[in-house]
Amino acid sequence: FYMQFNLKKIIGQICLILFIGLILTSCNFGERVITQEMLEKLEFNDLTITYDGTPHSIYVDNKYEKDGVSVTYVNNEKTKPGTYSVRATIKYSGLQPVIKTASLIIEKAESEIFIESSFTFNLLEEEPKLTYTTSNTTLQELGIKNNSGMEISLSDLTLPGQYNLQVYLKENLYYKQSKPVSIIVNIVTSTLNISFENKEVIADGKNHRLEITGNLPSGYTVEYENNEGILDGTYYAVAKIFDETSTLVEIYRAVLIIENEENQEFNNFLDEFFISYLEGDQLSVNIFCENPQDFGLSHYDPSWYTFEKFTDEDLKDSISVFETLQTELEKFNNAPLNDLQDAIYETIRKFLEYNILYYSIPDAIYMELNYINQFGGYVADFGTYMEAYALRTEQDVEDVIDYIESTKVAFPSYLDYLEIKTLKGYALSDYTIESMMGYLEYLIAQGEEYYLKAILFEKIDKLDFLTQTSKEQYKNEIKKAIKECFVVGVKELYNGLENYLGKLSSADEGYLSKYGENGDNLYCLDLINLLGYDELNVTSYLAELDNAILESIDNVTNIQLEIIVKYNVTSLSQFAEILSSATIKEGTPNEMMEYLIEFAKTIVPELKENPNIVIKNMDEASAMVSNAVAYYMQSALDNTGSEYITLNPVQLEYATPTDVLDTLAHEGYPGHLYAYLYAKELNLSNIATIMTSTAHAEGWATYVQLKLYEYAASLSNDEKFKLVMDYLYANQIASYLIETRIDAGIHLEKWTISDIAKYLQEVGYDPASATDIYNLLIETPNQYAAYGYGKLTFVKLHNEAKEILGIYYDEIEFNAMLLSKGWTDLEILEQTYHNYMKIKCHELGIAFE
Repeated sequence: FYMQFNLKKIIGQICLILFIGLILTSCNFGERVITQEMLEKLEFNDLTITYDGTPHSIYVDNKYEKDGVSVTYVNNEKTKPGTYSVRATIKYSGLQPVIKTASLIIEKAESEIFIESSFTFNLLEEEPKLTYTTSNTTLQELGIKNNSGMEISLSDLTLPGQYNLQVYLKENLYYKQSKPVSIIVNIVTSTLNISFENKEVIADGKNHRLEITGNLPSGYTVEYENNEGILDGTYYAVAKIFDETSTLVEIYRAVLIIENEENQEFNNFLDEFFISYLEGDQLSVNIFCENPQDFGLSHYDPSWYTFEKFTDEDLKDSISVFETLQTELEKFNNAPLNDLQDAIYETIRKFLEYNILYYSIPDAIYMELNYINQFGGYVADFGTYMEAYALRTEQDVEDVIDYIESTKVAFPSYLDYLEIKTLKGYALSDYTIESMMGYLEYLIAQGEEYYLKAILFEKIDKLDFLTQTSKEQYKNEIKKAIKECFVVGVKELYNGLENYLGKLSSADEGYLSKYGENGDNLYCLDLINLLGYDELNVTSYLAELDNAILESIDNVTNIQLEIIVKYNVTSLSQFAEILSSATIKEGTPNEMMEYLIEFAKTIVPELKENPNIVIKNMDEASAMVSNAVAYYMQSALDNTGSEYITLNPVQLEYATPTDVLDTLAHEGYPGHLYAYLYAKELNLSNIATIMTSTAHAEGWATYVQLKLYEYAASLSNDEKFKLVMDYLYANQIASYLIETRIDAGIHLEKWTISDIAKYLQEVGYDPASATDIYNLLIETPNQYAAYGYGKLTFVKLHNEAKEILGIYYDEIEFNAMLLSKGWTDLEILEQTYHNYMKIKCHELGIAFE
């Protein structure tokens, strides 16, 4: 892949400053014979030195100077920072002159700023001006950034308040940018010694009000607007100050929030709902509860997910269960709830409505891909969940053995599901079945040495509550269960799958998009549930995706062209080399995590306790078929131990250090792992903490990746590195949007492989990947929308807030707000944002609708 450009060549006059070295001659009395080889071997080495205001030169190591060897130099003796190519001409009478070149590199000097830690300015009396000293002999321009990393000037600070700022010396011709120093600037705009502060109170039937504090001068009066209330709500209060002539002289703004106290009856319902949500599912109980009894849960029969035929009566019973819970929830429809309770009320309401509608769609469970898919289905999931199963008691060890034994029945039951699915007209494609069989072949090849055995053995060896005899006994039982149950179940499933090849013609592939009105309804229902809206205008949704894709592709293309032109890129491999060479952080995953924890401090509040993070690899069989680069599995609600991130070694085999760092930021800090731990530190109910929105979770984690590139660029003075970070930022915004749009194209607009190829070509992507994308997305409807549309939502909210708030935008405060209710659906997230902005803008006197 080569590109040609018609570039206008601008030829400038190049002035060479010549420095002629002093030629010293001496008589040669034949003591030494100078040869051509001796001249060639004289060393002329590069020199790197730091700018100090004095001239510097490099010289040939002329050991034959006294023998009459002379050297002259061109472009030597330099003072300013830069890279200079110096030419040395070595001469000796009777020999051919030798010309050598070397680089004189004068690096910019380090700089340092010395400044007071705090300043106070009254804007009515003085113009803000910082006083500072530097370690430099050449004046550097002062740079100032606010808490969100936005470049500002002191003249931007026009509203009263305390500002946490970073000040530094900007890079110039001679000096590097200095390390930033944190200072506090207090801005006062009044000569009056009064204040008007925000207040939050609990609704108690009494009248609550905001009033100014401090003493007004004689003859001054105050008038209030909307500064009091009894009922719960947000009161946007204004205090107007008039002087003795009744002239308005100052306006103060504050917010009174009257919050309902926690509704204990509703909390009781949430506790009961939490039990209903996990009851009977021992796997989920083990994941989310270290001490189940503390949550009102018991120990349940451990058995891996087995298919059982659904009758019409079973469907009615399922709907009835959800309708009963819906009736219980609706008792609190008009009950006084606080803000957090309102959020989880909406989450549960939407969850119950979704399930009632889902089970009302004929054949919904057979239209979707359950149990069997191209990634190994529930068989691949088994290893992942058993690896994560916590062995806290001897009962847990026995559970794992029971789970393994149950696969002998569970795995073959998926053939029963496939049989009914096929008979109903929802047969699987050969691609899906062959992919599943390929994964099972790998497991069969492992046989009794299934990777889980070694992992469980290691975990058992670490259990101090078991005797050595018990450990050996349990390991023997695990070995036996794998051999006689797991392997047997895998083989039976594998042998049966072959009978379903050829049941679906290639012309009928497409799954949901081929299932008529019910397929359309199911796709739209799942999409609405994923994003978390009560209603979704599909036309507007597609238009928003299309606009975002075109804008993001333009940004990527423009930066790509800038790199190509600036660095004379002529091939795809050269461009890839430039990207891969821009390393943010090298080292082990653990070392990278330390870097990310420091990065996290710039965009999110610090956690009360630093977690112990364990990073491991998934097994080879799962890694080979999984399209996941990594995953984080939520820890128990009452867990105070370790958190685990699992990497896919196959997906990351050829990854650059930046790819790995990016992945750890998404899954760990300050992505999924951080957000979940932050939710656990908030005053959320148990059900609100675990009942999470995938769109919110993935939207946040992909936004984190964007901020990582910004952070890395801010710490570098390298122009090429900064440009690559800009490219990665733009490319990250574009990523997942294409998949999200094609997903809707397949399942809503009946796109075929040729339609996808045409679309890819239209937006500038390789149409040859159309088949792979189609095979992926027909089996994962709506999955990429969580990433693509979720990220789009986060970027949109941040950009809008920055535009409205300007220098008063605070990244840490803003993200704390977005995570303040856990991983809510996008509708609740947008409402939380709206409420925050109304308060913030009222305080600042900025219009917001």
